[in-house]
Amino acid sequence: MRSKEGRRKAFTTCSTHLTVVIFYYAPFAFTYLHPKNVRSPEEDKNMAVFYTILTPMLNPIIYCLRNKEVLGAMRRVCGMFSSRKK
Repeated sequence: MRSKEGRRKAFTTCSTHLTVVIFYYAPFAFTYLHPKNVRSPEEDKNMAVFYTILTPMLNPIIYCLRNKEVLGAMRRVCGMFSSRKK
């Protein structure tokens, strides 16, 4: 891609997809690469919650951040919270 804007759009699309893929496959990697005799039932429960609840909940948020209006609104909200802490 020759234009700076085209490269930026491609990067944001790729980074969004990679983030979602990492959230999707991280629990599998942790489960299968972590030795079974070291794992506790509590870790298994947390991993199940992450995979079944948090990952699907984060997908729309991650993809929604590509929208400039949503991203701007989120920055304004975060700015309000950071100014209240001071």
